[in-house]
Amino acid sequence: MTASKSVSKPTRRRRPVPKASVKDTEPTFGEDVAEALSNPAPKKANDLLQQEFPELDWIVPGVIPDGCHLLIAAPKIGKSLLTLGVGIACATGGKVLGLVKVRQRPVLLLDLESGERRLQSRLKALGVRTLPGSFEYHTDPDTALTVLRSFLDEHRGESPLVILDTLSGVMGSRPRDMTQFQHEKSTLQPLQKLCADDPGTSIIVVHHNRKSREGDSVDASSGTHGLTAAVDGILALNRPSRREAGATLICELRDIEGDEYALLLGVDGWVFDGASLLEARMNAMEHRRQERVAKQGDLNSELMDLLRLHGPMTPAVAYEVYQREPNATANVQSVRNALARLRSRGLVSKNAGGKYALLLATPELPELRVAAVSPDVSSPDFGDVKGNSNSRNSGGYTKRATPRQTRR
Repeated sequence: MTASKSVSKPTRRRRPVPKASVKDTEPTFGEDVAEALSNPAPKKANDLLQQEFPELDWIVPGVIPDGCHLLIAAPKIGKSLLTLGVGIACATGGKVLGLVKVRQRPVLLLDLESGERRLQSRLKALGVRTLPGSFEYHTDPDTALTVLRSFLDEHRGESPLVILDTLSGVMGSRPRDMTQFQHEKSTLQPLQKLCADDPGTSIIVVHHNRKSREGDSVDASSGTHGLTAAVDGILALNRPSRREAGATLICELRDIEGDEYALLLGVDGWVFDGASLLEARMNAMEHRRQERVAKQGDLNSELMDLLRLHGPMTPAVAYEVYQREPNATANVQSVRNALARLRSRGLVSKNAGGKYALLLATPELPELRVAAVSPDVSSPDFGDVKGNSNSRNSGGYTKRATPRQTRR
């Protein structure tokens, strides 16, 4: 009987896995790049709490911060005139919209629709006879982006401002393998990155809005949300018609709370409708209230007029007063329902005694932002808002300072 010999199998040696290098991670056709890259580690939230961000620079102190912003408005209502006025004020260190002092900075106007003749006539119409060398312009759409990048490189660290009027001049046709959303976002994202890489750099991109006036300022832009998703803020210029001098500037900002401001168009271009930013905001809220009132039916409008003339009333008293009108046709229940609708829409109030009153007073505004500006630039004129009887703003509002805004 022979003893069986145990045969030992040779040990298989694993081949060492090569470490990924920069060269290995360059994407090539058919290569799984994700396996070559090391897994990214999440960041600590506590480190974020300790991180300090640079302070926000401002195009218009307290109104428009630095960054890439999309200005949307209907055609032929004055958006180019608005941005031209902002550019002139920034290039000269003057007042934007006739009120807010800004510091001087390099400005590039990419006027891709008007041409030199129309641009010259606009400048002369605004009373401009000479401009500093820091204000430059360009009108060729084919080379606009090249000029833009060269201008920002030349003035890096100087908080330059570029006005691109309009986006369609550099948009180009959509590639077949791209959705409209991807095409729009890929157009604006490089511009937003140029602003992020050099804090203080700002680009205002002018764009047409939708024909419909329904929806908010974000939905008003012509196109998909690819445009609004790739910018730091949206500025909407709402003007009822070209025959009206009044308009509202709506600022929807990413890092800070936005506001609305009433504007007026005069011989000197667009100006704030008010002696201070607070008054311009209050006038904008009043314009919005008036628009809501104008959309009410005949009965609602008549009841609001009666409340304005006679003061708070119960539905029964309101019906009695309403019956004295020559064209009164509604019954008492219709009057009750109309008052309830006005209350639900925030146009009238109802006290504990059941009396309805017209809401004429402007509701309390959010805290005002105080922009951090250089010492040689005066702070924006917020007006005397402490209830001084000599002030135009004597409604009892108190100006409250807020902490300095920082870039997120």
